[in-house]
Amino acid sequence: MQIAEIIRRHLGWCPKTPALRTAPAVLVVPPVIVNPAQPAGGGTGGSGRIRHGIGIATGSITALIRNRHLLWFSFLAGLAILFLTVAEGWSVTHYASIPLPYSIWIPFGDSALVVFNLQLFLIEAICLSCFTYLLAGLVLYRNADSAKKTVTIRDGFARVNAHAGPLARLSAVMALAATILFEISSQSQVLGTIKLSISLAAFHIPYAYYVPNELFSALYFSFEIMVINTVLFLLAVYVIPGIVLENKELLPALAGSFGLMRKTWREMLGCIIVFGGIVLAVAAIALLIGQSPLLLNHDYDFFLQVSRGQILMTVVCYGFLLACGMLMAVGSTVAGIAITELYSCGAATPSAGIPEKTQPVQTTE
Repeated sequence: MQIAEIIRRHLGWCPKTPALRTAPAVLVVPPVIVNPAQPAGGGTGGSGRIRHGIGIATGSITALIRNRHLLWFSFLAGLAILFLTVAEGWSVTHYASIPLPYSIWIPFGDSALVVFNLQLFLIEAICLSCFTYLLAGLVLYRNADSAKKTVTIRDGFARVNAHAGPLARLSAVMALAATILFEISSQSQVLGTIKLSISLAAFHIPYAYYVPNELFSALYFSFEIMVINTVLFLLAVYVIPGIVLENKELLPALAGSFGLMRKTWREMLGCIIVFGGIVLAVAAIALLIGQSPLLLNHDYDFFLQVSRGQILMTVVCYGFLLACGMLMAVGSTVAGIAITELYSCGAATPSAGIPEKTQPVQTTE
């Protein structure tokens, strides 16, 4: 008897029976939720978006350095600032000879409260129209440049003409607001004390800043007006891009700007950190110059004698003022570049740093 037959009888095994093969054990894993990749720039959290805003501000400065054609916008902005200073000086010395109502005022106790200055309104309307036109052209130029379209600065300004109506109305509204704010600040004792304290701390150097009263008034008032204009442009930061990029009228662009400011306030905070740091650095230099008499133990002969420091401090003081004017002109261009980038950021596109809402992707391992 063969061995195979004996095994079959006793164990019930047949060599022709197919062998049973078992597959390796498979571990069943539930579906895994994979979140989409975070955009570049530090994630979607608050700190990441602030860092994105810092990157926008520093990138705007880099863009101006790399693209020298943008300096034309700074040059034209410098001319607008020069016009404001000269016009203010002329207004101070010739306001009585203008055959127009000088101001609108209302009785206030024993005196009168000026609420509207027609000369200042006309100066502001011209100045703000120039700045609005320049910013609109810069936004169109940068928008086309970021889309990698071939466009010249002249083309950017030519496209502004199609939006002349809303831009003119915006300039008129801002000029009216600036005029009223200037009159309020000029007649407020609290604000007057603050402005006087800043002036004495940063700019009061006997004899070094000695100029005719008309020129001093022009410099002082034009600087105050520039601060007011800057605040107004910050409040209407997205209005000009809304007009020229989306072809909106003034009121829809103004209404839409508030929503964009709500969406991009973290990015705006990042820009403010960078630009505010530059402003504080300039203010520190102004404070150092203004406190030079104290640093010299009130040695006023240093400022009086030509052989010692009179010429030196005069050059330092007026050189600083000239540098501030140039910095404001360059800063307006840098701010315009940053505004364009911030507006793109508020458009809710993934490439702008604010990702669209996406559904989670389910995958199995």
